Amino acid sequence: MELRQTLQLKQQLRLTMELQQAIKLLQLNRLELATLVQEELSENPVLEEDPGSKPEEISMADVDQTAAPQPEPKEDDDWKKVIEEHRDQGPLPSGPIKRSDDRPPIEATLSKGEDLYDHLNWQLRMSHLEGLDLRIGLEVIGNIGDNGYLTTEAVESIAQHFDIEPERVHPVRRVIQQFDPVGVAALSLEECLLAQAYVFYPEAELVHTIIEFHLPDLVGRSVLGLAKRLGVTDAEVEEARVIITSLDPKPGRNFSGEATSYVVPDVYVQRVSGDYIVMLNEDGMPKLRISSYYKNLIDGKIKADTKDYLKKKVRSAVWFLRSIHQRQSTVRLVAESIVRFQREFLDNGVQCLKPLILRDVADDIEMHESTISRVTSNKFIHTPQGLFPMKFFFNPGIQSSAGEDLASQAVKQKIRDLIGEEDPRQPLSDQAVAKILAGEGVTIARRTVAKYRGQLGILPSSKRVRLG
Repeated sequence: MELRQTLQLKQQLRLTMELQQAIKLLQLNRLELATLVQEELSENPVLEEDPGSKPEEISMADVDQTAAPQPEPKEDDDWKKVIEEHRDQGPLPSGPIKRSDDRPPIEATLSKGEDLYDHLNWQLRMSHLEGLDLRIGLEVIGNIGDNGYLTTEAVESIAQHFDIEPERVHPVRRVIQQFDPVGVAALSLEECLLAQAYVFYPEAELVHTIIEFHLPDLVGRSVLGLAKRLGVTDAEVEEARVIITSLDPKPGRNFSGEATSYVVPDVYVQRVSGDYIVMLNEDGMPKLRISSYYKNLIDGKIKADTKDYLKKKVRSAVWFLRSIHQRQSTVRLVAESIVRFQREFLDNGVQCLKPLILRDVADDIEMHESTISRVTSNKFIHTPQGLFPMKFFFNPGIQSSAGEDLASQAVKQKIRDLIGEEDPRQPLSDQAVAKILAGEGVTIARRTVAKYRGQLGILPSSKRVRLG
């Protein structure tokens, strides 16, 4: 055993920080990219926004259009070549932000969404309840779940807290059930729906009876004999069923506090003169450039460490601009390839969606499959047929008798259409759907039909029986 120093020459692949940044940019959607651009603007003094550009433009400072990284500049003369391409303007003006005295302060614009507790609490304060009942009501409201229900354990806990019998809690709970949203504080689905039926349909005695005693019979084949058992007609039972299904089984969900999430498309596909044009969503993306003010500083007589710092920042800014340009170009290429493969879908809808895998697009635009996967992640594309995730267009194929492959999404659409047109008294079984599809040239197993039906959120045939 001994220690010795040796030299060894070997090749090793490493991802530089610049390459990691370029890969990261591919995975970002438009909103995330806009946020990253703002962060880079605040961190890199050499990078600035062109104040003369329109907000929707995203010309990346006339950066070199080549996707391959360029060699880093070595001499001062090379820095002149790097920056000379950019406009000869000074830095962006800075200073305190002025606001009109008519505008409210920022503290006055902050708000908190009203949750279920707040919404019920102010109604309780305006109710006729007082004393112990009021305090019980506050405890009841505090124990209501996100869906608007109260548990038996919570009722017992409230009774124990006030040293009273659980029956003393129920009158207060029934008062709260009349608050908005109607049906909160119920212990079961039947109680929740019944409270809503008494408020919204006070004269519908059949509805009340079905909810209280026959609610499970509305699902499945039990509904076929319900009219006879109740001594009414099938039409009356169907009318009651429609009313019951219009009630809210989870009255508290509208106050869950979750903000509505709006999808912003990254790519627009528009039909122009019979052809489809792909456009990137560039709304809000600034036009970037390298400040010529710092170019003059580099050319001037400054300290060596200051010059090295500015060179480092310029190099970082140039790479960032090139990475963004490459990201935008790649997203456009992938979107254009998808449009070429799925033109029939754009013309006619989901039933004409073709099977597509990552390799098909990768071979089409001569890129690696992993790059296509990153580009299509977390991005949405707006088409004449609607708004879809980019990954929606990638589907495995199902062989048809005509020798053509059908996309799984197209088969799902066929299943949805068949079930939507079925006789409600005799709904189609999974085997029947598979047989009909086989008659149309689509060979598919019953278990595959069941899997697709479940993914579509459609109940089995035994639970889809209706009176008409």
